[in-house]
Amino acid sequence: MATGLCFLLFGLGTLLLALLLTPMTFLLPIGRQIKSRFARKMIQLSAWLFVRIMWIMGLLSFEFKGLELLDRQGILIIANHPTLLDAIFLMSVIPNATFVVKAAMARNLVTRWMVSLAGYIPNDEGVGLLERAAATLKAGNKLMIFPEGTRTDDSGMQFKRGAANIALMADCLIVPVLIDCQPMTLRKTSKWYQSPETKPHFYFAVLPDIEIARQIDQNRPSGIQARQLTAIMQTRLADELRQLG
Repeated sequence: MATGLCFLLFGLGTLLLALLLTPMTFLLPIGRQIKSRFARKMIQLSAWLFVRIMWIMGLLSFEFKGLELLDRQGILIIANHPTLLDAIFLMSVIPNATFVVKAAMARNLVTRWMVSLAGYIPNDEGVGLLERAAATLKAGNKLMIFPEGTRTDDSGMQFKRGAANIALMADCLIVPVLIDCQPMTLRKTSKWYQSPETKPHFYFAVLPDIEIARQIDQNRPSGIQARQLTAIMQTRLADELRQLG
């Protein structure tokens, strides 16, 4: 019942935020960048509040380590994606970040204007996504992406090459974030009402930076570089996850 109530609150909260944020931001006589920062701040505060509501209701607990490392400009933040709540948690703690989001959010009548105002990038733009994401990083902004593209399924962590291609185009620092949840909940293969018997604990740890120049030979063809970098990113997070047991 509590889980269902939180899903209802999330839906109503998203609708309310869209109704308040969209006309307010469009009517304000301020520049596009300021509007985007304002929209991102409102989304961050809303996500922060929603996470605390779930915690107060006893649905989950959480722990963050190394968040100060995410408060840097021009970094590409990557993370594994075990649960439905991963993006909400990260939106609540990463200030003024551009997120690569599901294309459905950019098409949804309720969320499309928030996605546009915040400058979030839909994940169905193909080559345009890579160019737009790289331009965002080159402009000194931070970008958050889940290299898997969707939640991890039973076959395990499988990164796609999009994040590596973005990093290579922008020649930026990569900051991995490890996400773990025990016991697991809200997986890709589970229903929202299939709650674990004990309260799940979410663990977020910022890992050491991945510097492209130190990891791969940049004189090799771009396709090979992307494959190598993708493997490095996936191995880094998978190894850390195994060490947690």
